[in-house]
Amino acid sequence: MFEPKAINADGRQGLAALDRLAIGYLTLPLFIFLIGWFEWWAAAMFVVLSAYALRPMFFNWDGLSRAPLTAQQIAIALGVGCAWTVLGGTDHLFFANADWHVRDAVLHDLVVSAWPVGYGQHEGQETLLRAPLGYYLTAALMGKATSLSFAHVALLAWTAIGAVLFLLQVMSLVEKRASALLLASAVVVLFSGADIVGELLNAGPRFRSQWDIPMHLEWWAGSYQYSSMTTQLFWVPNHAFGGWLIIGLLYRCGLSSDLEVLLPFLLVAAALWSPLTALGLLPFIMWRAAEHLFKRHSLKLLHPKNWLPSLVVGSAVSAYLTLASGTVSNGSGLAGWSSGDAVMSLLRQLQFFLLEAGLIGLAILLIRPSVELIIALVVLAVLPAVYLGPSNDLVMRASIPALTVLAISAFIALLYKTPQPKIFRRKAFLAGLLLVGAMTPIAEISRAIIFPVWPINFQATLIGTNCGGFAPHYVAELGGQAITHVLRQPSRVALGPLGPESCNNPASEMAWRRYRF
Repeated sequence: MFEPKAINADGRQGLAALDRLAIGYLTLPLFIFLIGWFEWWAAAMFVVLSAYALRPMFFNWDGLSRAPLTAQQIAIALGVGCAWTVLGGTDHLFFANADWHVRDAVLHDLVVSAWPVGYGQHEGQETLLRAPLGYYLTAALMGKATSLSFAHVALLAWTAIGAVLFLLQVMSLVEKRASALLLASAVVVLFSGADIVGELLNAGPRFRSQWDIPMHLEWWAGSYQYSSMTTQLFWVPNHAFGGWLIIGLLYRCGLSSDLEVLLPFLLVAAALWSPLTALGLLPFIMWRAAEHLFKRHSLKLLHPKNWLPSLVVGSAVSAYLTLASGTVSNGSGLAGWSSGDAVMSLLRQLQFFLLEAGLIGLAILLIRPSVELIIALVVLAVLPAVYLGPSNDLVMRASIPALTVLAISAFIALLYKTPQPKIFRRKAFLAGLLLVGAMTPIAEISRAIIFPVWPINFQATLIGTNCGGFAPHYVAELGGQAITHVLRQPSRVALGPLGPESCNNPASEMAWRRYRF
């Protein structure tokens, strides 16, 4: 699994410069969070434990110059990554999708308010912004030192850095020929399941009569979706980067003892970016740990020094992220259904899995089978059976690591060299599936270009964008939970305008006027 790169003479693989940059990118927000949210004495303890968990970054410099990047790799990653990011709507240089209405408000509250951010009393209890904040914190800190406007520019740069780092990881897995680098980049940017086939099969004449190129295609299954790589960047970069970069690290580093001891802490850092994405990373990290145990015959990972600091810090982060989490909708996709309804639901889930992942996965397995791909397919087959969050967020976000494995496996399979004619035919089948799936990211990119830019609302708070409501998946009520004894007292942000000037979502209104479903 995740084929290893060159190993040093002593059997250990040090972290290359790109690996260190990816780890620094993922973990920096965690340090900002610990210092900004917890009482000084608790923050000091958590920061020391975090620094200890990252000790291979500071004390083992072997491998720093391993697999140096070429100017061509850097140029392609910068060009593709920056263009991809700008089209995604960050800083509203192009059309920003509907989720940016709330995302802009979260950044606003983090910049204008002292930390932790609170919203005053609701139903007699003090409230707290309780959300995965990893994506925002670096830009928000820079905005505090400058202005809210600059914070949006910083968030654009921060997003571009994440996209470029991931593309560099991707390109480090293939030959350094320009054609291979461009193919790998294209597969990642255009990777998606066959959403347009799902729309045609399930919506039929209505879809054909209403379809135009910028239409969002991914909700054809109704209750769940698997987001294309471009959809993830354009709608939910806060959830995407943790999954993308850690899967990239697993592919790049192989069975490196340096990476292995860092994985528990990287999982904690990923949870602050997106706990559901971190949940989706667990099967891959657990398999890596099992590989390390049985292939290297090493019990090193079981030593408390390699997991106890991460457990302590992770417990604090988890306690924050799960504050009042019982108010978030959840359950089974089959709960309360009759046997006939359950059968139909299972058939719909089977259709969804085959179109979104199963057929592509089978095509890759026929070319170049791997354990990580099988794990990804199992995860993607099981996820639709449960739901969590107002839009079944568990399926959308926990699938991100598995979809990343699928995308990486796809371009590796296309570039796999073999003289067998049957493999060439299988590659053609895989390429055909990828071309059909590419309609989804093409639609996302087209919308970014065709729809008009709408301005950032520099006054809207999170509560304002929710029309005065306290959304349970963003705001927690404090009622004596244990974590409150080490958290700083929340600062009450002024709620600002609560009427249409904050509540109305320009992106949603544009889509409604265009399609009027």
